[in-house]
Amino acid sequence: MEQLPIVRPGERVVTRSDGKGGLILGVEKIRGREFAASATCVGYVLDARLLMDALGSLKMPGSWFQVWCKLTAAQNATRQDAEQRTAARGYVRITQRDLQSRCGLSAASVNEGSQFFTHIGWMRSAKRGVLQLNPWLTVAGTSGEQESWQKEWNAANGPACIIPAPDYPTQWREERARAKKEAEAARRKETVVPLRRQRQRSRRASA
Repeated sequence: MEQLPIVRPGERVVTRSDGKGGLILGVEKIRGREFAASATCVGYVLDARLLMDALGSLKMPGSWFQVWCKLTAAQNATRQDAEQRTAARGYVRITQRDLQSRCGLSAASVNEGSQFFTHIGWMRSAKRGVLQLNPWLTVAGTSGEQESWQKEWNAANGPACIIPAPDYPTQWREERARAKKEAEAARRKETVVPLRRQRQRSRRASA
């Protein structure tokens, strides 16, 4: 058995296919940036424990958690299937209907979950049917690709990522419901002014 690579602090093990059904192990430096800090937790990009801890603390519908997991799983982490890839690395090509089918959820549940994660800056719409998950949160690629995708996110004026408080999903839903009621009330108050019909003058037939 070949010797396993030595992993020093600040490094991680990466794998790639040898083209013969095996894996080649290597080591690369982690160039993560601190992305979340609070009284209870601090972590870096690619820190799955911190991300899952943040998700587990949110008091949100289980369908939202399911939507995020399916989006994360839809990332493409390999280079070997370039012919089948429908979106550039670092991006996810998926429609709401596809996501609904993968999650086994209603369109309303998928739409609401997607809107929430867009609102808190965990993902953005790059173009129709193509999403980019926040590269400070999750990356299916190398640290070099991560840095490149972060630049693309900033160049597109991607939203700032926030790690919401546990009760924030409830507050967000209540605020949306309040705004919807206010918009409906405003529409009902709109007065419709009927246009006066002008009587057409009858013309006398010339003799």
